[in-house]
Amino acid sequence: MRGLSTVRVGELGRGVRAGTFFETMPRHRLLLSINKVHTGHDDPELNLRWDWNSLLTDDEQFRLGRYSSDYFPNADRLVEYLRDFARQSKLNIYYEVSVVSVERRGDGFVLRDSQGISYGCKWLVIATGLSQPYLPDIPGIEWAEHYANVSTDPSGFLDQRVLIIVKGNSAFETANNLLEHAAVVHLASRHSVTFAWDTHHIGDLRSVNNDFLDTYLLKAQNATLEATIQRIERVDDEYEVSIKYHRARNSTASYRYDRI
Repeated sequence: MRGLSTVRVGELGRGVRAGTFFETMPRHRLLLSINKVHTGHDDPELNLRWDWNSLLTDDEQFRLGRYSSDYFPNADRLVEYLRDFARQSKLNIYYEVSVVSVERRGDGFVLRDSQGISYGCKWLVIATGLSQPYLPDIPGIEWAEHYANVSTDPSGFLDQRVLIIVKGNSAFETANNLLEHAAVVHLASRHSVTFAWDTHHIGDLRSVNNDFLDTYLLKAQNATLEATIQRIERVDDEYEVSIKYHRARNSTASYRYDRI
């Protein structure tokens, strides 16, 4: 143990500064958390009901609405807000710290980082989110590009046939970005699309991301497939994807794509 720091109120983060996650996510920079600036109400507590981005603070003026009036703000504005908040609030944040172990000791906890430094605290909140990308168990999945690092420049997909696996907001966000350049875009998963306006769950497909469905329903070459992807194979300069449909008596088919 190289050292022990007692952290009364603080945060340990891998990033080099506040808000590093939102520097790259979401990839196309449109937040789904609403920012309703003009509510017709003067009660700050009530206005927080329609402010899904601002942090809780005694400073009622420190709201994201000062940085953007957009209903769905650009993620860059949230990054700016988080950095200003951390700086002006003088938060006790330890940057570039990668925690590798947590141990309960007495009435508190001891955390050890990758450099062998330990930190002590009485209360511990773990808020790491998803630390690893999800890769479905599909033979040949290694040929697929991942949302976290695929290019966001749609011109790189000119006249290409593209398969996007699953049908969540990230998938539709990516598909919408390709509409004007890709030749064909398919979204495939075992389940049908689940809409937030039906479930009242904000993680399901939001209306701001569903432009792609218009092109599908009007037969503009794009489609959503309710099917299981059985395998992906590299054939010459293309990918052959074998699928099994769920609503067509489990019939099978194969499609060729340029990108997955």
